[in-house]
Amino acid sequence: MKPAHWVEAARIGLACLGLVVMLAACSSEYPAVDSLYAREVVGDVFDIAPVRGELKPLLHRRGTFEYKCSECHNDFSSPRRQNELKGEHAEIDAIFDHGMNTYCVNCHHQTDRDSFVAHDGSPISSDKPAELCSKCHGPTFRDWQQGVHGRQNGGWERSNPDRKKLLCVQCHDPHRPKFALMAPDSPTIRTRFEGASSHLAANSKPAQAAH
Repeated sequence: MKPAHWVEAARIGLACLGLVVMLAACSSEYPAVDSLYAREVVGDVFDIAPVRGELKPLLHRRGTFEYKCSECHNDFSSPRRQNELKGEHAEIDAIFDHGMNTYCVNCHHQTDRDSFVAHDGSPISSDKPAELCSKCHGPTFRDWQQGVHGRQNGGWERSNPDRKKLLCVQCHDPHRPKFALMAPDSPTIRTRFEGASSHLAANSKPAQAAH
């Protein structure tokens, strides 16, 4: 065999030997690739309960008692301008935050107090809150209709009788629709560098004051 061939054969042999050593090291020090994506399923993975529960009728609730809005509001007229909410509606005033929408009668019918109100003044049934929200949130309403926004249970097939689309108020508080900020959980750190997880954890600790 010519010297040049010996050199080439030696290079190939060293490359193969290096590959074998690297694979052996990986198999002994690191988990198999499939195990990196393994997930343990415990109980119900998906909670299909609405955030704010099932849709409830438009009623005023005090303890175990429920009242129609009209039971009180039919006895007096409600002003177009918004007064400070007191008495029975003080708890709404404490949390109210709906952007520029600051008048009750923008959503609640001024005379038919058990209904919502459309742009033309006609009543919207209280069991159709999505129709009310569409007055100002048109693009979001169209996304909701197509299943892009919001949540639906029972699959994606429109013909599925068990398919159920949640309504706006089952996730959003109508008087304070923006979700509160949530602190994210720490990410799972998977690395091929030995000791990197402990190194990152150590660096994440608050720095101690210098003496």
